[in-house]
Amino acid sequence: MLQDSGALLGMFAFTFVAASVGRRKAFLAAFTLCLASVAYVFYALKTETDVYWMLPVMGFATLSVFAGYSIYFPEIFPTRLRGTGVGFCYNTVRYLAAPFPFLLGWMSTFLPFRTVAVVMCSIYLVGIAALIWAPETKDQPLPED
Repeated sequence: MLQDSGALLGMFAFTFVAASVGRRKAFLAAFTLCLASVAYVFYALKTETDVYWMLPVMGFATLSVFAGYSIYFPEIFPTRLRGTGVGFCYNTVRYLAAPFPFLLGWMSTFLPFRTVAVVMCSIYLVGIAALIWAPETKDQPLPED
C-alpha cells in the first residue's frame, strides 16, 4: 500500500511533467529517478521504519513511467496500427524481462543480494539509452496513414 500510494502520486507527476517539458525529458527524469531510488532502497534499507518513507519514494519513481507509456505509445503509431503497436510495446518487454528474476536469484548465490539488486537496477540505463532514438511527440499531431 505504501508503494502504491507513491505510485499514484508518481503517475500524476509524470503526466504533468510530460505535458510541460516533453515526453523524452520526462522519461529521462523518470528513469534517472528509478535508477537512483531503487539502488538507494536496496542499498540503504536497514530498519523497518525505513520502509515507511522509502517504499513510497520507490513507488513514485518506478511506477510513474507506466503513466508515460499510456501517453507515449499511442502517440508513436499511426491509427491503423495503434492498438497493435501499443500492445506490442507493452508485452514484448514482459517477455524480455521474464528471465531477470532467475538471473537475480542465480547472481545472489555468489554475491550479496543487496549488491545484485543494485547491479540489476542498471537496466534503467537501457531505457535512458533508448531515448536517443525515441521521437518527441509533445505538440505533434498523431501519425495518420
